[in-house]
Parts: sequence; C-alpha cells; structure tokens
Amino acid sequence: MSNSNQDVLNSIIKNMLPKINSEIQGTIKSNHLDPWGQIAHRVNSPGNINLGICHARVETNFNIINMVGLSSFHIDQLQITAAHQGANPNELVGTVAMTASLTSNLSAHIGGEFQARCEYLHRSTGINGSANVTAVKAQSTGSFTASIDGEKVCLEAIMLSPPVINYGNVNVHVGGLGAFSEFTVPLEEMTMAIFKGQVREAISSAVSPIINQTLKTIVPQCQNV
Repeated sequence: MSNSNQDVLNSIIKNMLPKINSEIQGTIKSNHLDPWGQIAHRVNSPGNINLGICHARVETNFNIINMVGLSSFHIDQLQITAAHQGANPNELVGTVAMTASLTSNLSAHIGGEFQARCEYLHRSTGINGSANVTAVKAQSTGSFTASIDGEKVCLEAIMLSPPVINYGNVNVHVGGLGAFSEFTVPLEEMTMAIFKGQVREAISSAVSPIINQTLKTIVPQCQNV
C-alpha cells in the first residue's frame, strides 16, 4: 500500500472522528451507562468488633452505584499503523491503533451498611462515601479493510479489540462510620482495588461493542486520491 493511500485512509478516519465520538457518547447515555446504576456489590466480613459485652462478627453489605462521567469518552486518535494488499489487488488490509480518554473524571457513590450482632445487641451504620477517578485513558488495536477503485479509496471496515483502561488516580473517601470507624481504611482500600480491577474490566466490556457498532454504522467511507 502506498503512503498516499494510507494518508487518504487516515484522512477519512480523521474526518469521521467527530461523528464517531458523538455517536459513542450518545449511545453510552442511551444504554444507561452514564449514570451507571450498579457497578459492584460485595457482601463480606472484614473482622470483629467489641460491643462491650462481647466481640461480634462484622458483616458488610457494600456497593458502588451511580457512576457518572463515562459519556465523556473521546477517541483522541484512530490511525492505520500497517497495511498490505489483501486477497485481491484492489483490497487493502492491515492494523489500526486507538487512543482515547475521558474528558471528565469518573465519580461514583459508595453505599451499603455495616452490621454486628451478639446476644441482644445490634449495631449498624450506613456507608456513605464517594470515589473519584482521574485521567482515565484507553488504548486498543484492531484491523481494517479498504478497497481501491480507480481514483477512489474506500475504507470498508474497522474492528477494534476491547480497550485497555488505565487511570491516573483513584481517590476514595468514606466517613461517619461511628463504632465501625476502624474499618474505614480497609473499606477505602477495597473500593480502590475494585476500581482498579472489576470496574476497569466492566468499562472495557461496556464500551467495546459500542465503539465497534458505531464504526460499523459510520463506515464505509470513500475519498478520491
């Protein structure tokens, strides 16, 4: 594939990006991913607590809900990185690379309840906290097909793999746990671990089909050499 054809295809992609981004952002909202109601839920026992007359096992019912910010997903760059002739002389195939980011932070509510019981005593307190994720980035690679018909170069299809999601920082704050305050730091650490694991994977799984369906809808596009 000549550099001129590759330049034409990358020009086509660049011209499509505003529409691609607008469609992706709109679909994220229409799919109820911003706000995203239920992100993670855990039930566990972080330890015991002294209730005066006894030590009681603590039960935690914990959730991360109402995450906002994902609809600020924005493909910063989508480019052909390598190309060669396909099955016939007029077919072009090769690889593409995508970099993307969120133009807003992700934020979510941390809720649930701590409970402890022994004999006739029962202690409980609600969990009320927040999580804020900054500098969210995404990277992906994939493939493309294109064709040449005389002086016209047509981008036929692009397919991207699920993106790898990375964060700048995950900031978590939980307060007001009262008798359960000794579990504040473990709860915050668990929340950060969930964001760095389960939530990252959930974001990738959620946006991947949206990106590829958007590309399928907008492509093919053609341009004269």
